[in-house]
Amino acid sequence: MIKKDSKPQARIVQFADDTKMLPDGSKMVYAENDDKIVLYHQPSFGATMTYSYDRETGKIIVNGKVGTNIDKRTMIKLGSYFIQNSKEDEFITLNVFTQK
Repeated sequence: MIKKDSKPQARIVQFADDTKMLPDGSKMVYAENDDKIVLYHQPSFGATMTYSYDRETGKIIVNGKVGTNIDKRTMIKLGSYFIQNSKEDEFITLNVFTQK
């Protein structure tokens, strides 16, 4: 049982409608916890990209490999694009709790 005052260990934000796409035909999912921010980007054409930003170290991992500052900027641009081209009522937020 989850306590009423429990804080989620992670939060995932995505479109409520799994078929919804951004204007460029891509799909995105945003996730975060106290340690990391993860952005999953599936373009309409091309390779799927997963960006994982470590809040403590400032390092970024892209598709399992160490990324660069350019990758950080790309992740920020993608996240901004996601927000700018979406309406709040189109999102679903999943709060992930773990039992201790």
